[in-house]
Amino acid sequence: MNSKIGKLVGSMKKYKYLVVNGCSQTLGQNCVVEETWPVKLSKKLGLELINLATSSTGWYHIQNSTTSFIQNNKEILDQCFFIFQISQLDRRTNHVEVPLVRSDIWEKWNIKYLSQSSVSALGYIDWNKYSDFPKPLSWDTSYPQFSNTYTTANSINTNLIFIPEHRHYSNKNNKWKISKNFDIFPPYIYEQFEELMIHWAREISSFHLFLKQIKINHIIVDGYSPFVSHELNFKNYYENEQEFDFIKRFWDKNPMEEDQSEIMLYDFKNIKGKWLFDLIDDKYKITNTIIWNSYLNQYGKEWSPDGGHAGPKGMDRILEVIWDNLTEKGWFNEK
Repeated sequence: MNSKIGKLVGSMKKYKYLVVNGCSQTLGQNCVVEETWPVKLSKKLGLELINLATSSTGWYHIQNSTTSFIQNNKEILDQCFFIFQISQLDRRTNHVEVPLVRSDIWEKWNIKYLSQSSVSALGYIDWNKYSDFPKPLSWDTSYPQFSNTYTTANSINTNLIFIPEHRHYSNKNNKWKISKNFDIFPPYIYEQFEELMIHWAREISSFHLFLKQIKINHIIVDGYSPFVSHELNFKNYYENEQEFDFIKRFWDKNPMEEDQSEIMLYDFKNIKGKWLFDLIDDKYKITNTIIWNSYLNQYGKEWSPDGGHAGPKGMDRILEVIWDNLTEKGWFNEK
């Protein structure tokens, strides 16, 4: 633990509550409650902790539960400081309404992906190129207004189960590909991933701007992947350069010896939704690391009891990361 962590004074005096939200990384799954970073941070700040996190959930939970908290606790909002931890992309997402399916209907406007529900209504211009089966001839007379486009949900890929996130849990037991049998690398996976990145960038940046508009002080930190920290200019929170080198290689788009299967290696430095994430002012986001990086490649139950969640030492490292950013960005003053 960094020795420079001490008491905070100054701007913390106006706060009474620390409100945190996220998934298991913030709930503290598989770690004693008193050892979790939200509890330790709230004690360091002298604030009452309100933990809205839920395991195995995604951004929609964060957005909705936080909005409910805001709606029902307006009288104390000016006494609250919020920390939001972004979870994984694939959790609790209604992919039917996310533009991930290729279609040529709006290609004139450089829109090559529509949602599954949209394609069910609009179909394709070039059926042979995009559809699993040819358009029924009877539809030209039954639906003349859709003679070149109409289709049904059966003609598109309804087997969208997982969108891969770089090399997380890179083993052969996971479904890392969009295909019927999960054995074919889909030809448009990178474009589909970028469309999903745009979706999350819009959701996250819009929620930030909403919070900022109603004057709620907050900071956003990545849990598993570099979204707000997409530039990957990470700070070394490790004791040696070897461990830090592993982190840098982990987020590189080139294969590593540790990779156990063919997986998608996404270039987060060139994400399509960068301009949307950049709408979030630096003061409101942690860009120099990811929570998972805090204990990634560290060994022993004290660091991570199950390989995916932080133990007491891992929690101390997360605390150090968040503490550094809160003080360096001027949210709190360090004595």
